[in-house]
Amino acid sequence: MKPITFWQRLSRAVRDPYFIIGSVVVVLLVLVVVLGTELAPHNPYLVKRIQWIDGEVHKAPFPPSDLYPLGTDDQGRDQLSLLLYGARVTLVMAFVATVVRLLLGLILGIVAGWWPGSFFDRAVAAVTELLAAIPGLILAMLIVLAIGVRRGQVAFIVALSLVGWGEVAQIVRGHVLTIRNKLYIMAARAVGLNSANILSRHVLPNLLPALLALAALEMGAALLLLGELGFVQLYIGGGRSVFNLAQMEMHHYFDVPDWGAMLGSSWRWFRSYPWFPLAPALAFFVAILGFNLFGYGLQRFIEKGRFHLSGLSVLRFLLAVALLLLGARALLQNAGIEAQFTQLADQFNVERAWDDITYLTQPELEGRPTGGNGAAMAADYIVTQFEQAGLTTMAGLTPITTDNSYFQTYTAIRGRVTDAPTLEVLNADGKPQLRLTDGVSLDPWQAFHAEGSIEAELVVVSTGSREVVIGLGGAVLLVLDPQADVYNPWTGYMPFEAILRLVPDEEVAHDDQPPPFDQTSYATATRLPSFPNLLIGESAARQILAQVGVDLEELGAAMDAGEQVVMHTGLQVRLTYGLVYEEVQANNVVGYIPGLDMESRGERILVAATYTGPPPQDGEIFPGADENASGVAVMLETARLLNDLEFVPKQTVVFAAFDEMGGSEFVIYPALPTTRSDVWTVVIIDGVGAGEPILARLEAGPGLARAFDQSARRFKVRTEELDEWRFFFISNYSRLRRSDPWPHDSYQALVVTRPGDDLSGTPADTLDHLDSKKLAEAGQAVAHFVMVLSSR
Repeated sequence: MKPITFWQRLSRAVRDPYFIIGSVVVVLLVLVVVLGTELAPHNPYLVKRIQWIDGEVHKAPFPPSDLYPLGTDDQGRDQLSLLLYGARVTLVMAFVATVVRLLLGLILGIVAGWWPGSFFDRAVAAVTELLAAIPGLILAMLIVLAIGVRRGQVAFIVALSLVGWGEVAQIVRGHVLTIRNKLYIMAARAVGLNSANILSRHVLPNLLPALLALAALEMGAALLLLGELGFVQLYIGGGRSVFNLAQMEMHHYFDVPDWGAMLGSSWRWFRSYPWFPLAPALAFFVAILGFNLFGYGLQRFIEKGRFHLSGLSVLRFLLAVALLLLGARALLQNAGIEAQFTQLADQFNVERAWDDITYLTQPELEGRPTGGNGAAMAADYIVTQFEQAGLTTMAGLTPITTDNSYFQTYTAIRGRVTDAPTLEVLNADGKPQLRLTDGVSLDPWQAFHAEGSIEAELVVVSTGSREVVIGLGGAVLLVLDPQADVYNPWTGYMPFEAILRLVPDEEVAHDDQPPPFDQTSYATATRLPSFPNLLIGESAARQILAQVGVDLEELGAAMDAGEQVVMHTGLQVRLTYGLVYEEVQANNVVGYIPGLDMESRGERILVAATYTGPPPQDGEIFPGADENASGVAVMLETARLLNDLEFVPKQTVVFAAFDEMGGSEFVIYPALPTTRSDVWTVVIIDGVGAGEPILARLEAGPGLARAFDQSARRFKVRTEELDEWRFFFISNYSRLRRSDPWPHDSYQALVVTRPGDDLSGTPADTLDHLDSKKLAEAGQAVAHFVMVLSSR
């Protein structure tokens, strides 16, 4: 008999109306998945409840018209665009779940059918019967809620995959039981083939045709289950819940467009707006019908012996499945709400952010020192930008501020350097024989309130423990371990005159800016230590110890070996210093975008940047173009961008421009009422306009760094870990304290900065050395990150 060619088999197949109709529908659905987002006439994420149509004001939902062919939902979002965007999410999730169902059922069914009556066979049968006793919708709901509905597509794919595999396993087991008794299987055993070879060469090729038909039918079943999940208001990402005061009931809205969510949020409107739920219902109907017809037609095509696979075809089939899964993964990454946020964040206007920096760095503002006219002008400018961004004002942020305002007025404690640290080594006559200025600086982690000079012996110690320092009265300590705690008696009397902590040369500060006042550790300036706590670089320490022939490396090696170092150098040194702290009026500028999700009322996003800087020194101004003005500009443009996009967050987003000690004040008097169970997720932006082509971030809370890295990668921005950062909500970070830092229970944070800007914080930190491209990259990544956080 002459063999039938592929084209002859295909010509017979096209005579089957089920196969033809199903194939056409499936091909059209594939085209919609690939091209749907490009064909959408409107942005499906744009909420417009009130619109002008034909010169009249209308409230959503809007009926079908030339502008909206299928009408809109009750949020004013175009139904046709939602369907086209949702097709990719819905169909790709169903496809991935179907593939996982088939693979799981195929593996378990083959093993159970090839060794019938075995323990594994009985176990698979028991699990299958157990799952069959639970309604599929209930089981899927339990799985989604167990994984976490806010995990997004992952939770739904897992649920769809784990519901339905039992039927596939039973079907495969039945086929294997039939195949294992065929003559060609017996012949294969007779020639010595083992079970693995028989299964791969003879069993699998005879199973795959049936699996192809079953795949189409399972696709329809997965779509039906996905529609049922949406019907009971289980949406991808959880959606958001809003209480409708007019109707006195809770309404649930979806964020990620998929057909199930569209159906679940619209069926209640069927009586008044029948076209509203009709669109997603028809989409489900056509898709499920198309896959069922395609599967039925393919099954008939196979049963007539028109489709056979060889062992090589099995490999090709598996390769095709792998490629399809990779393609599905890529489609899902570009179909979710985070992908849409990429398009929105790409609209970050760097020109407007550049204008913000231009204003904040103008010479008239003199670096925006706290309490000065420059800071007041900067605050007024930020208020104007908040008003343009449509941010809501705060009421009664502090006891001082009681009216509706963007200002949070408080009393700050600001440090002022009256005399830069200087260290002199004296000779026998009391005259300086070595004078160091560059190698000695203030410790940015430790404030003190004292000025004057000290003449005392220099004593080198490994740590500042009680047993070491108790007998060193009147000495200046050079502490080899900069992280070591120093004995701090409860009486307040210190058994030494000053502390010099040994650090690498690059950690020595060169601008001598005063350390910030830690309000959580010291309530007032009078409670600050009254002795100088300074840093000394390794090069400066070597110069001093060389006067008495001591090798710094040998001392370090002894300390590393566990020895307790206490060495009287016999050197008399004079230490001159001056650092005082004084009260000054300060202002935070705070506004917010209210979140709509009633279930997320206790979760807030805080986008913060510091807008003030140090006062002029010796006639030189510190413009702070990169150090903090770039952070303020990104924060302001993010607020304006959300307003321009009419972005509606699930969680409340607070924007804050902090003054001196502004973060600590915000913790004490938060913008919104905060309980111990509430969560503030803080995004701190500082120094992102110049430096290396990489963003550094540090998290104080789980998962934030990973989420930001994902946002940055969407704009091809590399990230790295930041070494350290002083978070304003972490108390007890002083080096003089023994206990570990304790974060405020209600706060978690991520700081974003850009390393490598040597001019930051210096008088040369001007607008000229900033890079608009780097500013735009940071702004896009931060804006996307804020959108993602506020939509969880």
